[in-house]
Amino acid sequence: MPKKQQTLSSFFGVEPPKKKQTIDPEPKRAFSEKWLQEVPWLDANNERTEMWCNICRAHPHLADKTGAFFKGSKNFSHPLFDKHEKSKEHTNIAQAIANQQASREEIASRPLARWRDRLNDEQRQALCNIFLLAFHKAKHARPMSSYSEDIHLLKRLGVDVGSAYHSREGGMRIVQSIAQTISGELRAKLQSSEFWGLLFDGSEDITKTEHEIVYIVSVSTDGDFSSDFLGLIELGADRTAQAITNGLVKLFQDAGLDDWRGKLVAVCTDGAAVNVGAYNGVVPKLKQLVAVGSSLVHILCTAHTLENCAKSADQSVPYCETFNRCLIKLLQFYLQKGGAKNTATLRKMCQENGISFVKLGKFHNIRWSAWRHETLLKISRLLPAIKMQLATSDTREFQHICTERFQCFLANMLDIGNILKTTSLRFQKEKMTIGECKDELMVAIGQFTLLLDSKGHHRTHAVSNTDADRDKSNLLRGLIEEFESRYNSLKSCDHFLVFDPTTWPQEMQDLHRFGNTTVQSILQKYEVILQLDSEMTVREWMHLKQTGKRLGASSVYDLVRIVNSSNLDMYPNINKLIKLSLTLPLSSAACERGFSHLNIIKTKYRSRLSHARLTALMQIHLSRKTTVTYDPKPAVDLWMDTANRRLNQGQVAASTSTSSSYTMLETDEADDSGGDTEEDIEEDSS
Repeated sequence: MPKKQQTLSSFFGVEPPKKKQTIDPEPKRAFSEKWLQEVPWLDANNERTEMWCNICRAHPHLADKTGAFFKGSKNFSHPLFDKHEKSKEHTNIAQAIANQQASREEIASRPLARWRDRLNDEQRQALCNIFLLAFHKAKHARPMSSYSEDIHLLKRLGVDVGSAYHSREGGMRIVQSIAQTISGELRAKLQSSEFWGLLFDGSEDITKTEHEIVYIVSVSTDGDFSSDFLGLIELGADRTAQAITNGLVKLFQDAGLDDWRGKLVAVCTDGAAVNVGAYNGVVPKLKQLVAVGSSLVHILCTAHTLENCAKSADQSVPYCETFNRCLIKLLQFYLQKGGAKNTATLRKMCQENGISFVKLGKFHNIRWSAWRHETLLKISRLLPAIKMQLATSDTREFQHICTERFQCFLANMLDIGNILKTTSLRFQKEKMTIGECKDELMVAIGQFTLLLDSKGHHRTHAVSNTDADRDKSNLLRGLIEEFESRYNSLKSCDHFLVFDPTTWPQEMQDLHRFGNTTVQSILQKYEVILQLDSEMTVREWMHLKQTGKRLGASSVYDLVRIVNSSNLDMYPNINKLIKLSLTLPLSSAACERGFSHLNIIKTKYRSRLSHARLTALMQIHLSRKTTVTYDPKPAVDLWMDTANRRLNQGQVAASTSTSSSYTMLETDEADDSGGDTEEDIEEDSS
């Protein structure tokens, strides 16, 4: 020991301090592969840096979305598994899965099922009554905050509604059960269909949350075309093509459509880059997942394409920018700040001069051709009074509105807009074949060509202006050029035109050879999912052509009726090809209508609706059933089979009650409401 340290040690009587030894840190816990065998619900990523509960993620409407095993845990500790497995949310999900997988004998032996079997007709009818009330409110986008008051109203009217599940939360549980029934019926319908088409489009709701709304197209065994709401994908901040693709895959899985890869044959989207990108778009990613691969038909929405044609043609005419700027300024004058006073003045001038007054529509509606045409038509009717009101204005745009060039070009735009409006509305039809779509395009181009050399209806009654007529001609040429170049995506469907009898040759000798090669090419293109005998299919096709010609078939639906009215073994192969041609979705207008309905449901007073509740309300609101045609019995049966309730309440009351009202599971209101959730709070505000 050094001398200095010896002296200090003897003086203080203590040992000198020893040098601290560095302790090696504990090795970081890593994921153990044996956990995947020990814990059935556990899953992890390929890098084994994150783990989660797969059944909680598969049932987000029941799971704890704030929990680590839902979001993804990086804390690799085995005791956490027991804690999560005993949690209330995980237990409820496990019970729900067990209920779905249980046999009928097991379900019938449970207390709830035994009690349900003892329900009399009056008690069942009371349960159906409150289900019908919940369906009516969801169907018409009414908030559930008034559900309890509606129950009291039904009681006063003498309707038997029982004595349980009268709270707001009870009503929402019933709505979830109704939505599950509708989803189950759609699943059964789709599983009986051989091919599917997909429509999806994105937009923001009132809270600026990005949603992708998804519709699915199918053709029934009878040849009936239908487009049904499949679900919503909440994207949040991640709006990439990969996020949309993952959302679509998860949506199929949640809906129980596990065979979607083998049945999806066509996709219809708008022209957004995130959808149509050549390498990283949603459509190329779907082609890598589906069975048909690169043969997946991608169609750009015909209605969206028409709007793009009109927009591009507008940009090719310099005066259109001035015209549109004047329109926007005029609409702002009557619809924004101070608009009420200006509109009142305009109304008074119309009354004084014998002009029929019409109220201008909403400003944002001029985006679509049909709404734009209606707005221009109203301005044309009010133009004499508008000119009188703006005569003393110093604004340049208002002064230009009073000129002959503006009035003449407005009349020309009404004639052009009438053609665009008619074509756009027909493109937005739910049920349209590729042949009908091609016919509409040819008719629109023909009308534009005729208008080049003549005056339209509105132009005949307007003042003349050489500059305005020249601009009209340039605009029409631009529209014809855009229509001929922008509808290239329809060329991928040209081979299906052989099933349109209007394209068949008149001579029987030519008809015998018509379309045989095309049918064989379709069989080769979709051989993965069709797997049909080429020789037999061509023979059936030749026989169908002769029969269709003899019976005067004029559309592909006439061929469907011929096939359905014939023997089952006469056209088994060609029937599949015809249904495949009918599955092609040509417009995603259904998605646009779906967003309009979403904004009706999710308003500023209901802005905190959760994704699960919003999807359930959308499923009911967009269903084809009405309050008159809806049968609540399937939803009641599902409710009684799968709902998770307390079984030790209400049974004594049910056995001793003398009234006709059912007293099933007579839980008190506190148990029924479950406290105020975010959705309950937002319902109160409405």
